[in-house]
Amino acid sequence: MKKSLLTYTASFFVGFFIWFGLAVIEAVNPFLPWQYPILGLFTGWSYPGGAPAELHFLSHVAETWFPFLAAYLTANLLTKRQARFFGALVLYVVFLVWSLGLLVLAELGLSINTAFIVGFLGTMFGGAFIYLKIVSPKHLVD
Repeated sequence: MKKSLLTYTASFFVGFFIWFGLAVIEAVNPFLPWQYPILGLFTGWSYPGGAPAELHFLSHVAETWFPFLAAYLTANLLTKRQARFFGALVLYVVFLVWSLGLLVLAELGLSINTAFIVGFLGTMFGGAFIYLKIVSPKHLVD
C-alpha cells in the first residue's frame, strides 16, 4: 500500500506541476489562447470581461485533461504498465463532478479561497482513495 500511495503522490504532483506550468504560461499572456486557439485546449481560456460559470467550467475541463493524462501515464510507467486507464478515467470524471460542485458552491457564496482549499484537499485525499480502489494494480494494494 505504501508503494501505491507513493505512486499516486508522484503521479499527482506530475499532473499538478504540468497544470501549474500551463497556468503560468496563460498568466504571462492571458490572450495567448485567443491568439493560438489550439493552446486553449491545454491552458483553458480567461475571460477578461467576465463570463458565466459554465464557460469557466469548460475552461477548467480544458486546462485539466492533459495534466490528468500525464498523471495516468506517470502511474502507468511507475507500475510497469499495470495502471488501469478506465480507473483513471473514472477518477477524472469524479474530479470534474467535484469541481462542478465547488463551482456551484462558489456561486452560492462560498469564498474562492475556501473553494480552492477544499477542492485541493478533496482532490488529493479523495483522489488517493479512488486511485487505490480502481487505478492502482491490485498486487500493489495488497
